[in-house]
Amino acid sequence: MGIGFVTTRRAGAVLAVLALGVGLAAPAAAAQGAPRVTAQLSTGVAKLGSTVSIEIAVAGVEDARLLGVPRVDGLAVEGVAGPSVSVSQEWTNRRRTISRSISWRVVLRPAAVGEYTIPPIRLTADGDELLTRELTLKVVEDLHGMELGYLELVERPARVIEGQPFVIDLRLGWDQGIDQKVNMANLILPWWGELPGTLEVSTAATATRSKLIQVNLNSQGRIDVRDLGTLDVRGRPFRVLRLRRTFIATRPGPLAFPESFLEFGFVGSGFFDTRKETYHVGFPAFELEVEPLPEKGRPFDFSGAVGSVRALASVDRRDVEAGESIKFSVEWFGEANLEFLEPPDPSRLGAFDRFRLYGTTDRFSGDRRRIVYDLAPISGEVTEIPSLPLSVYDPAERAYVTVETEPIAIRVRALAGASTLAMVEGADGEALALTDIQTASERDGAASGPTPTALGASTLAVLAAWLAARTTVRRRGDPDSARARARRGARRGLVRDLRGASGAGGQATAVHRFLAARTGRPAQAWEGSDPVAFARALEPGGGEAPPQEGPRELAAVLAELEARHWDGDDAPLDSARLIAAAERAMEGGF
Repeated sequence: MGIGFVTTRRAGAVLAVLALGVGLAAPAAAAQGAPRVTAQLSTGVAKLGSTVSIEIAVAGVEDARLLGVPRVDGLAVEGVAGPSVSVSQEWTNRRRTISRSISWRVVLRPAAVGEYTIPPIRLTADGDELLTRELTLKVVEDLHGMELGYLELVERPARVIEGQPFVIDLRLGWDQGIDQKVNMANLILPWWGELPGTLEVSTAATATRSKLIQVNLNSQGRIDVRDLGTLDVRGRPFRVLRLRRTFIATRPGPLAFPESFLEFGFVGSGFFDTRKETYHVGFPAFELEVEPLPEKGRPFDFSGAVGSVRALASVDRRDVEAGESIKFSVEWFGEANLEFLEPPDPSRLGAFDRFRLYGTTDRFSGDRRRIVYDLAPISGEVTEIPSLPLSVYDPAERAYVTVETEPIAIRVRALAGASTLAMVEGADGEALALTDIQTASERDGAASGPTPTALGASTLAVLAAWLAARTTVRRRGDPDSARARARRGARRGLVRDLRGASGAGGQATAVHRFLAARTGRPAQAWEGSDPVAFARALEPGGGEAPPQEGPRELAAVLAELEARHWDGDDAPLDSARLIAAAERAMEGGF
């Protein structure tokens, strides 16, 4: 019986099911500092008469004890070896920690063909009781169908440095000649979710038109795989599926991958009985050696980034007055542990001593890390935003390297009549701009009070300033001014832009343009900015009152759009919801 498949938009969607089973979530990561227990079968499929071992390990403990192995009918315990103690350094959140691991090896011999469920094994660790996961072992008379099945690891690095991401790329399938009969597939991966010293991370999305389907995983759950269609394998057409996952090695030493199997075939119910015809194909066990991150040559400002990294930088504007904000966007991308690197802080770099850093926004999406720095030049002498350096260990170069952005030329206009602009902290921590500070001493004998000439000049200056301010107010109040027309047309522009937006990122850009039209700030300046903070600034008395519902709703909508865009989903929101949020924001002061 053939299986139909349907394309999918989201990696998490299930639009075609190949096998029956109960959904299983990936094991949750253990809390940092808590004991971590793992249990691995040496193989998920064994021939009758052979032995199978279980490797049990507890990491992050001083003392642990195995309380016994549960009795399973048909599985004889032939021996228990251990405990064995090992101590290693582990790379966690850019910090080195000492990890103590205690392990045991349990040898089993099955007495009959069948599928065995091994209940959780009980241990104590530093006085607390822990349980391993439940294990499933399949015992067969013989392994049939090796020539009809396909299971291969097509991507495996020759070596890995701790902290470096690596990819496990499995291809699996069966002969196209039996494809119409196959309605069951079960991946038997004893190492799945049980790789001590690793952290699974999101795999970078690749452009593909392949369909997403599900297969069984370890006879207990299901997992998404990509359907690559018909490919040539060993000179014959095969139906090929793909499972690709990315891991980060967190400590040096060997990583053991036990023998893996693909079970596939036909399961059907007749009038009186159930018919089952299954085949197995395996991939041998292997080890991956993780090398320690070199101590020699490690810079003091090492960011923790390991891999191949490149950087791009941009700004929302290049022509500003001293003290005005510039959104300095830096994007690091490449095959590296970008999610866990410590980004550079411009406020601690001498090259940025003529800038004020007001804050940052941070986004990560698979193979890209983007940080927007809110910078303000404090002097008219600034001519560029300097290079921003990031210290990286490059495994290909076997060396620590510095990845830098290119300098960006800017023009900074000094404030009119200001001798300098210095940013200092006020008593309440607020940034203050100090201008027109005169450092020249008075001439000897000069009167301490103002002269008549000075009083006259001051009066003229005040009058001129009042006239200029009055002119500005009248111009801004002109209903035919460009600013007023832009404010009136902001909603129409939002509706028009939303029609052409294909995803959440495009919708966010449309909202930024709407805010620019309503406020006069550049659209780029709204990227990463908070509408609630802007609304509070409009409140009388310093904005201490809670903002109205409109700005809060608009901020929530923008946050949701950015999350969808940067998480690789980019699914759009309902345009009517965005327009309604914009209208309420207009009522709230925008």
